[in-house]
Amino acid sequence: MFKHAITGAIGAAAFLAATPLAAQNITADLDQIAGLLKEEGYQAKIDESEGQRWIESGMSGYTYLILPFGCNDAGEDCKSVQFYVSFVPQTKPTLEEMNTYAAENRFGRVYLDNDGDPVIEMDIDLEAGGMSKELFIDNLAYWDAIMVAFGDFAFSKDPE
Repeated sequence: MFKHAITGAIGAAAFLAATPLAAQNITADLDQIAGLLKEEGYQAKIDESEGQRWIESGMSGYTYLILPFGCNDAGEDCKSVQFYVSFVPQTKPTLEEMNTYAAENRFGRVYLDNDGDPVIEMDIDLEAGGMSKELFIDNLAYWDAIMVAFGDFAFSKDPE
């Protein structure tokens, strides 16, 4: 019984060592996420300022950021990422309109920033081993859908 368990463990370790990086779970490592985005055909630029790093990417005509959270003092070993975009419409939605939108839409956290601009964010927990590439891409598709819907809402009162 123990021999099979040990043989299985050794086989599993050998399999993991031989598995390409793309088959490993996605963690809150910005370099890994940027590589995955590029592999999937998206732009991904890692920016840095004052020791903080983030990814700038885009889809469906919008530019958004991927921000790391829960990192150590060196900015590594992060636990989650946040997809973030702020829109600057000519006619900004009211707080009441934002509250109604938030109540009617399940995914994404929305608010008005300090300038009164509408913002939408979506957090992804990648702690405890991360998530599969397929699930990360599925979350990216959710982000695209909620970002586009919120963009339509944010600009809905602007003239065409």
